[in-house]
Amino acid sequence: MLVHGLVFLAALTVKLDQTQLRSGCEASAETIATLAAGTPVEVRFRVADGSDCFKISASVNGHAVAGYLDASALSNVAQFEQQRTAAVSLDSSRALNPVEAESKKVVARSGDPDLQRASQLLEANQPTRALEILEPMLKRDFKNPDLLLLAGLAAYRADEARTALDYWSQSLDLKPNDSLSRIYDKVRRELEADRSGDKLLGLHVALRYEGQTLPADTARALVSTLDEEFSRVSSLLGCWADERIVAIVQSREAYLRSTGAAEWSGGQYDGRIHISWMEGTDVSREMRRRLAHELVHACLTNLSAGGPPAPAWLQEGLAQKLSGDTLSRASRDRLRQLAEAHQIPRLEDLRQNWSRLSTENALLAYNLALAAADALYDNYSSYGIRNVVSNPQVLQQVTAELDKLLGL
Repeated sequence: MLVHGLVFLAALTVKLDQTQLRSGCEASAETIATLAAGTPVEVRFRVADGSDCFKISASVNGHAVAGYLDASALSNVAQFEQQRTAAVSLDSSRALNPVEAESKKVVARSGDPDLQRASQLLEANQPTRALEILEPMLKRDFKNPDLLLLAGLAAYRADEARTALDYWSQSLDLKPNDSLSRIYDKVRRELEADRSGDKLLGLHVALRYEGQTLPADTARALVSTLDEEFSRVSSLLGCWADERIVAIVQSREAYLRSTGAAEWSGGQYDGRIHISWMEGTDVSREMRRRLAHELVHACLTNLSAGGPPAPAWLQEGLAQKLSGDTLSRASRDRLRQLAEAHQIPRLEDLRQNWSRLSTENALLAYNLALAAADALYDNYSSYGIRNVVSNPQVLQQVTAELDKLLGL
């Protein structure tokens, strides 16, 4: 994973005099300061919902200020974006795919009912229970490279990266494996960059965080917020958590270094929730929104366990809608214009991984997904949203109908 910190990207400056620095991305948000043309800004992050809004810091009359600016208020955004998209990262969930596919083949060939049960538990997002089956097997057969590979997967998914590396190292010593070697190196680098060693347990979540970034009271408030939001989301979508969902909260720098996420990203779900902490000690409305967004991804992943994953538009559309995002009239009009010009993909053609989309394409994809989620609720509530998202055949039919409603 190559790390490209924001400090290496193009310098951004304010375009116009009297530019208002606000407390949020919305035009109605409170004005914090007024910036002069040419004021240099330091980018903290690009907001994860594709709204084309930056969190920045700047100096005004010798005093440091921080707040939000629309990308249109800044110069050099195109150069910034060009350099950003040149950065290479390895998305964790995609990176694991070859090894997970290989492990399934091993399990199928073995015919071992215990291995099959452990594999099923992994697919159902219950890695701790899978480990409970695999570790006694390893004591009896500690030189089985395939068993060590599977145990490493379970440990990694259970947020026990050091144990995973130990199992994978033993597996590689016994049997060379290029796919596993790449994952081993990636997780080793991820672990070296991770400083989040403090832990708190909630009803539905296990929080791991950086004690130097998050005070203990703030961490407790985060756990409470995560539990509340999961209860709300699960009541709407009908998902569950047989094991606690792991949430990892890090400083902005550590988040980018350990996940390799795009600079506009503020959160990520790869089987575990990763969140970049914003300044302050309170769980802000924006932070609650971000937590809810990633919990929807966890919820939909659990619902599709053992089957095909939820499509990208459903994942991102519901994550936005259920975290409180709304689509502006201008964005709806733009989508309509693009649809009429046949310059927008059908919902089922949206690719699964959006983490490396350019900002323009990310904005379009997120807006389209949110429009589809709105249409889903407007037109199919009588079906029961739970029934739609948990039934692949119904979802396929509804997706085709939504394409027509959206003019795609």
